Amino acid sequence: MTDAAAPIGSLRQLAALFSGSPERGLLEAIYAFEWELRRIVASTAHEAAHARLQWWRGELDRLAAGQPSHPLAQSLLPLRGRRDVELALLHEMLVAADLDLARLTYLTWQELDAYLFRSAGATQTLIAATLAGERGFTDAEREFARRLGAAVRQTEMLFELDRDLARGRLYAPLQVLEAAGIEPQTLTTGAATGPLTNFRADWRTRVRRELEALPSVLHAAELRAAQRHGLVLATLHLRWLERLPVAPTTEQRRDLPPLSRLWTAWRTALRHG
Repeated sequence: MTDAAAPIGSLRQLAALFSGSPERGLLEAIYAFEWELRRIVASTAHEAAHARLQWWRGELDRLAAGQPSHPLAQSLLPLRGRRDVELALLHEMLVAADLDLARLTYLTWQELDAYLFRSAGATQTLIAATLAGERGFTDAEREFARRLGAAVRQTEMLFELDRDLARGRLYAPLQVLEAAGIEPQTLTTGAATGPLTNFRADWRTRVRRELEALPSVLHAAELRAAQRHGLVLATLHLRWLERLPVAPTTEQRRDLPPLSRLWTAWRTALRHG
């Protein structure tokens, strides 16, 4: 399950590997739960997916009581009772899965931000709090995790825009599209119109600036060392984002080459170690 969630060489696996933390296994377990929810949402059996998410709600309650039955939930047991680790964030991830399954759309960046926290900010907050350990989770680390999750998820959205549209999912804020002169229904045509190309470029710039700004959120060297996982993940996504075509394209998405991933992760971890 963990290997499927963060396969060797993936951005998440490399971030966990270069975290330098003995909690690496727990980080991978959190990612495994995130992956499980995405797998459920991707299912073509809508009613079965709803039923599975509902089952996980009960399992998270059993986890909170210390009696989970699923091996994945059992791997999350070490989170119980940890300082500043909020198990309720696992439920937030379930809410995001519900929203994905309902194919909900968002009007503004603010509405999208609320989804982004549930979808990825909750994951990164759990991980960052785990890495903070008994020292205590600072406000700076909490902000870093929230913003990291939002930027990572938006990077994925930008690369998956056409694929998500084919699945009936649109994450781009409707009011923003309207202001740019883009009709949502025209997005499925893949036509490289000027407004659409400009919108993609503006969104990419927005996310790039956020990824670049993340290290400055952690003002102390001690915090940057503790949160190496997030700093590596942010840099990897920044390098990946640089490979995103500005205009819509029929080409396969441009993955970050394996050696580039490894080099980037190592150099970033070294810089903040």
